[in-house]
Order: sequence, then structure tokens, then C-alpha cells
Amino acid sequence: MNTPPPEPEGARSRIALAAEALFVLAVLAAVFVYSFRPNWDIDIFWHIATGRWISDNLALPRTDLFSATDPSRPWHTFQWLYEVLVYQVEARAGFVWVRLLHTGLFVAAFALWWRTFRQTIPGRVAAAFLLILALVLSGDRFRVRPEVFNFFFAALTLPALLGWGEVDGRPRRRTLALVGVVAAFWANIHAGGALWLVMSAAAVACGRFVAWLADPADRDVRRRLGGSLMLAAAATLPMLPMPGFVVGVVTAFTMYEGSMALIPEWHPPAAYFQASMAGNLTFHHVVCGLVPYLVLAGVGALVIAGLLRHTWRGFVRRTDPGLVALAGLMALLAAHTARFIYLDALALAALAVAYRGRLAASLSSVGVKLGVLVATMALAGVSYQKSIVVDRHGLTRAVSGMANDLEPDTFPVAASDTIAAMGLQGRILQFASWGGYLIGRHWPDCTVFSDGRGNFTDDERLVIEETGAPYRRAEALEAAWRKYPFDIVVFPPPVFPLLTWDRADWMLIHRDATAEVFLRLSPGNATNLQRALAWWRAVGLDVPDAPADAERDYLAVLSEQHLRREDVHLSLENAAARAESEDPRTATAGSFEVAMILFDSGRYDLAATYFRKSLDSGFRHSTSGLYLAWSLFLDGDVARARTALVDTVLAPDLQSRRDFGPLRFKGRKILDLLSARLGFSSTPPAPPSPAPPP
Repeated sequence: MNTPPPEPEGARSRIALAAEALFVLAVLAAVFVYSFRPNWDIDIFWHIATGRWISDNLALPRTDLFSATDPSRPWHTFQWLYEVLVYQVEARAGFVWVRLLHTGLFVAAFALWWRTFRQTIPGRVAAAFLLILALVLSGDRFRVRPEVFNFFFAALTLPALLGWGEVDGRPRRRTLALVGVVAAFWANIHAGGALWLVMSAAAVACGRFVAWLADPADRDVRRRLGGSLMLAAAATLPMLPMPGFVVGVVTAFTMYEGSMALIPEWHPPAAYFQASMAGNLTFHHVVCGLVPYLVLAGVGALVIAGLLRHTWRGFVRRTDPGLVALAGLMALLAAHTARFIYLDALALAALAVAYRGRLAASLSSVGVKLGVLVATMALAGVSYQKSIVVDRHGLTRAVSGMANDLEPDTFPVAASDTIAAMGLQGRILQFASWGGYLIGRHWPDCTVFSDGRGNFTDDERLVIEETGAPYRRAEALEAAWRKYPFDIVVFPPPVFPLLTWDRADWMLIHRDATAEVFLRLSPGNATNLQRALAWWRAVGLDVPDAPADAERDYLAVLSEQHLRREDVHLSLENAAARAESEDPRTATAGSFEVAMILFDSGRYDLAATYFRKSLDSGFRHSTSGLYLAWSLFLDGDVARARTALVDTVLAPDLQSRRDFGPLRFKGRKILDLLSARLGFSSTPPAPPSPAPPP
């Protein structure tokens, strides 16, 4: 049998280089698609507004100019240069170029990471594994926010921290110059993130100080320690005189302590396993929730094993304690908060350089290489599944959605359009995640209760928590207004879950699928009321002067518009046809569907008729019964609502029958609220006790 001649070494090398190039291009393309998505982050808008203020005033703000509760409270931005940059880009080129700026920096960061991994870590397979791991752990960080510069500057300075290009154990002058320049810019772009460079350089210096303690007479050790101290100085000294650096860092840590409980990204990585924080469990959640603790445990195990086998002097002589300290620092940061889990890829890179010889020996085995390659491919699948399948609903929608600046239904765009068109001014109490967007749209005409900066007191934090709970919101809004009188309320619908409110205190001025806007009817807010009425009249709605009557007319228009929508009209026709079916179950289901469409459109009188029809079939259907009573209540017939609730939901004889429409979470909550408004408990009355035997 003829065997083919062995492939020339040069040909294999060219194939390997081509495969490496294709891999890197694929990863960078993935980073582009992942990061150039419609914006969903809540902070960029207040950053742009801050940049506008700085550009207009040529100064840094010292008080919280965005606050609706206390605009005189101290606040110092620690990202002023970033804010000026994004404001100028947005003002001159549009928001799409702000998105492109961030995407370009993310792509550049991953390109630099690959270059560093490839130059410092033995083997393409290990470098590829670390790059894909970084991609997975960065999945939640691809946002339009200043953190992108943390990625980019960390990628620029990582080679210096790993000792790449050192001469006789000391960094070159151009390396020190690069670190110094980056430090100066970083301190103004994101002072909080710049601390990573300071801490990392200090960790390397501390580790090499331990090596010096073990061998104080060793010239190489002394040179490496001196080089580390020079690097730490280059990383730290340029930051100190930067405007707002020190006071901004203090502000950042102060806000972090007050707001970390409300911001999921500041929770430990274990939060990835909590549905309340991260949603349904996926492979991405498992990787992000486990890796930080595994890496930290791995660093600890290496140190403990080295100390037990060689004593501390022997351990530091056999490795580079500076790099081990660097890996430990980044592993600690990653395990402390989910925001920093991507640092685990850098921690593993530091370990790979520190244990380069052992790693190279391990990777000489084909089996080990194959195992690392399989793990790399699995991680790539996890990344794609999270960023494309789950977040973007497929590659086609991901690519087509790039044209949108904002993620649909994420921000109250139409509600903000109404506020702007009406010319409303004043203090806004809003859904916590919308504060930054409303600042960007309406400041300085309007201020907000809170935003992503977390610059609020403990008492204000409680207000955010209480008003954020829909089924306690009515009482929470009243309590909040007495403490912090506000003018405008903006929340996801329904602001009042029972769909009714005190018309003497509130007037609905906007409703859509994303947000509702209410005006507080107080003497201090009379101007906004007049502006709202004037705008309605300007667009052709002949509303009266009385707020309750004007709101009634507005709701009637909304109802008519909803029913005229093509999709709603088609659904109503289909449901009405089903309601006329000769099959009792089909007719019951059709009547219920008609009733729900009418209820959602605000036609409570007609909805009650169809809810009653769905119940006339004799099936027990608690949801129909609840909505029948609710419709009657909203239509003003309290007596019939009370009777309907007892007869169709709470009656004792119903409890033993099969329920074809049991109440879910929302239904039970509405039952509690409606029962309280109708004057009795939602607990079914106890059946009468049997008579005692004679």
C-alpha cells in the first residue's frame, strides 16, 4: 500500500497560522456582534447629560444636579473625560457612533488580549481557551458604558504586568511611559476602574517583595523588585493629580456601599444561580457562577501546595510570586462581585506565565491538547447560546437589530415623547432602571428620584424598594409623596395594579405597553396639569377642564385605538366565532377570550357580559369569576361586584369542584386587593360545622 509522503513542516506551519487567523477573526466578529447591539444599559444617558453640563460650564459638578430629592447633596463624577467624549460624539454624529465607539474598544481589547496570551502562554490551544473563557465571562459586560475603557486599558497594560519585554527583570522605558500615559487617561475616564491598575501593580510588587525577603542578596530578585516598584509608581503617580480622581473614588465607594443591594452586577457570582437575580438557569449562568470560585480555589491550592512542599522560601524561588499575587488579586475581585468575573481569564493568564514550564510540559500531550480544545469549543457554544440565542433570539434577529439604537421596550420612549411634547417640568418618581434615560431626555427641565449612580440615602432606597413592588405601590406612592413631593410618576403598566386610583390625587396622561405616566394633582403641579390639557386639545382631543373628566375622555380614546388595531380586531373576531361554538368548552373558552380582549381595552361593561357568559356554562373558572367581579367594580357597580366575587370565587361549595381557571400569582394578588376594596377577606368562608349528634 502506498502511503502519502509526510507533510512538509512549512506547510503545517502555514495551515496552523491560517487556522489561528480564522479563529481570531471569528472571535473578533463575535465580539462585534455581541457588543454592537441595541443599547439596553441604563447609565449612558446620564453620562451624556453630565458631559453636556461639563462642556457648557467648563467645570466638574460638585453637587447632584440630577436629583429630585436633594440637588444640593455632594456628588463628584469620576468619569468626566468619558462623559465629555460620549456627549461630543453623540452631539456631532449621533448615538449610533457612541455605540460604534464602544464596540471598537471591545474588539480592540480582545485583539490585544489574544496578542498577549499568544506571546506569553505556551501553545495556541491554551491561548485560545483563555480568549474564549474571557468571551464567556464578559457576556454581561458588553454594554454602552465607561467600563469598556476598563477592558481596553487593562488589555493595554496586561503585558507590562506579566513582565513581557522586561530587560534584566526591569520594564523598558517605553513600557513605563505607556503605563504612565494610560494611567493618566484612565484616572479621568473611569477613576474607579483605574484602581485596578494600581492594585495590580502593587500586587506584583508585593509578591516580589516576598521573593526579596527570601533572597535579599540575589541581584536578579532585587532588580525584579526594583522594576516592579517602578511599574507601580508609573501606574499610580500620574493618577493622583488628575481632577476629581481622589474625591471621585471616594464618591464611587460611598455610592457602592449604599446601592450594591439594588444592583445585581454588584452581587457575588453565586447570584447567577438565583432566579430573582439572573432569571432561568442556563449553561452561561453555571459557568459564570462557578468559575470565579474554582479559579480562586485553584490559586489557593497552588499556594498551599507550594508552601507545604517547599516552605515559603522554596516556593517563591520556584515561581514568580509577583504573578501569583496578581492572579490571586484578580481571582478575589472576580469572586467578590459578578461585575469582575471576566478578570478570571487574566488571573489564569498570570498563572500560566508563572507556571509556564509546567504548562508547556502538560500541553505536550495530545490528550491534554484535545481536552483543552473540546473545552474551548464547549465554551464557545455557551457564549453563542447566551449572547445570540437567549439575548437576541437568533443570529438573524441579532444582525437585523443592529440598526436600532435602543433595545425595544426597554426604555419609556413613547412616554418620554409625551412628557416632552407636553412641556412638563418638575420632579419625577420613576421605575429605578429608567432614571438615567429620563435624565438624558428631560434634564434640566425634570429631575429624577434615582438613577444608576446609586446616589441616594437609605431612606430613599426604601422608597425605591417599596414603590417598585406593584401590589404595594398605591400606599407606597402616598407615603413617598408625603416625604418627597414629586410631580410626575413613570412606571411600567399598570402603575396601580387594580386599575383604579384616587382621581382627586392622580391623573393618567400617558399609557402604552411599556410605561404609564401620572401627574400628581397638587397645587404646586397646576402648571403641568394645564400643559397636559393644552396638549390634548392641540392634538384634537376636546377635553374638559376637570382632570377626572379629561382623563375619562383620554381613556375612551385609548380604548377605541386599542380595539381598532388590526391584530386586536382579528383576535376579537376569532374569539367571538369560538364563543358561538356548539361545543360548551369551546364556547366557554371563546367567551373568556372575548372578555379578556375587551377588559384589556378598558371596556369593562362589555367585558363583564362575556365573563358572565363564560361562567353560565356551569364550569368552575376562578379567573373568570375574579375578572367578572373586577370588571363590575371598575364599571362602578360595587354591589354586584361584591356578589359576583363571593358567588364565583369565594363560595364554600366551589372549593370541592374542579377549577378550570385557577388563580395564578397575579390573580391571587388582585383577589387580595379587590377583596380589601370590597370590604371582606379573600379567604373563603369556612363551611358550617356539622351539628353535634343527639
